[in-house]
Amino acid sequence: MSVRDYLDEVAAPTPSATGGVVGAVTVAAAAGLTAMTARLRRDSTRAAQAEALRQRATELAVADSDAYQAVLAAQRRDADDPDRAAELADAMSAAAAPPAALAALAEQVAVLAAEVAADATPALRGDALTAAALAAAAARGAAILVRINLIAADADLGAADAADAHAAEAARHSPS
Repeated sequence: MSVRDYLDEVAAPTPSATGGVVGAVTVAAAAGLTAMTARLRRDSTRAAQAEALRQRATELAVADSDAYQAVLAAQRRDADDPDRAAELADAMSAAAAPPAALAALAEQVAVLAAEVAADATPALRGDALTAAALAAAAARGAAILVRINLIAADADLGAADAADAHAAEAARHSPS
């Protein structure tokens, strides 16, 4: 899929590329920028770390999409179905898991990007700092999604608090 096709899908009035998916793709892109900068600095260790984070973010994009499809399926159940409310609450609670994992992952990307930026030449520093900023923004968005989903499920908000902490830590490593 081309970038144009992806952005058209994001803008389409369908629930295919939601905030969680876009956040995960953003983290994957941030990890990719970090890997590129590390490679140009001939830092194979950090490049490999960034590649592993990029792969995990890509997996979370798929997991978020799958979780959201389960929410949509629960919402489509007949309103008179006595199991609908419980299934919807379970689906909303489960839908909090991918963005919770994404918040933690985005923090790791922001930290790594900041480390790479600190060692980069001025010509490369901008890409690494952009990666840190993107990861921090995606961590914040993921934390918001976790809280929304858990509130909708009337579930314990511990995972939302943890996601908020990851987002705050990611922000500490982002340029201001």
